[in-house]
Amino acid sequence: MQVTPLVPPSVPRIAQPVTVEATPRKIAVRGSFSTPSILDALRDEPLVEDIRSVAETNGTDYLPPQKEKPFLQQELLEAWKGFVTTITDAPQLKSALGAREPKLTGQWQIEYELDTELQYNRLTAELKPKLLGFLRRKFDNESIEINFSVSEQINQSAHIPYTDEERWNLLVTKYPSLAGLKAKFGLDFEHY
Repeated sequence: MQVTPLVPPSVPRIAQPVTVEATPRKIAVRGSFSTPSILDALRDEPLVEDIRSVAETNGTDYLPPQKEKPFLQQELLEAWKGFVTTITDAPQLKSALGAREPKLTGQWQIEYELDTELQYNRLTAELKPKLLGFLRRKFDNESIEINFSVSEQINQSAHIPYTDEERWNLLVTKYPSLAGLKAKFGLDFEHY
């Protein structure tokens, strides 16, 4: 019995190792619009021209220039008061931001003192990003930074009224006849 080979006799029966020419590794240079391939990154070394282009730029070409339009202390006060009037959901924070005037120090650094650590924590978490964005847009200056600090000069035993109810209670202690007027005319704290 004769066995016929399945492979034609012109093809060798032992497979030769296939040599694949390595393709140069392509690295997407920062600022380009292509995404680097993992397979390309696992292959050979990067192209020399890619290394040169990255080394020549030093990363400075990718950062947009910072806008630093100048403004004055008086303009800062007006913008600050304008922002304070927009706060509607947190009357305590509104009062805390309106209690003092911000100070423009250094290169576009704004210093603002607060009375308590609680105000500091709430303002930095809730309002600082909004305030910073508002001031940067208003003055077209991206270098503005705000530094809140807790004032050490405030006497901790002295209570400063912040809410409408606290202010009302302070006024009633100074002028007791106001309580009678409130009851007589049916006054309330809500504003429209």
